[in-house]
Amino acid sequence: MNGNISGMTEFLIEFILSTIKKMVDKEGEVTVSVNLSTKNIIVQIKASKTDIGKIIGKKGRSIEALKVITSAIKNTKFPSNSRSICLEILEDEEKNNLDGGN
Repeated sequence: MNGNISGMTEFLIEFILSTIKKMVDKEGEVTVSVNLSTKNIIVQIKASKTDIGKIIGKKGRSIEALKVITSAIKNTKFPSNSRSICLEILEDEEKNNLDGGN
């Protein structure tokens, strides 16, 4: 079962990474990581601050569409896994630390 989870996370990372790289200007700054909890698959996306808006889209439509497509693919390729997909966009923490978090 661990091999199936590992294969699933690698598949999801590759799909989301390749999709987001097509949406942004600075492809080299995009990173995707996956963390598993008992009920969720948490996908964390990091990108250039200037590209965050492109990933989110107007009124969150792009990120929501990516979540729906990712969930559909996960449910089709890995039907025995009942975890939900959660997409998170991480902000640059280094900048927040430099100005004291304000």
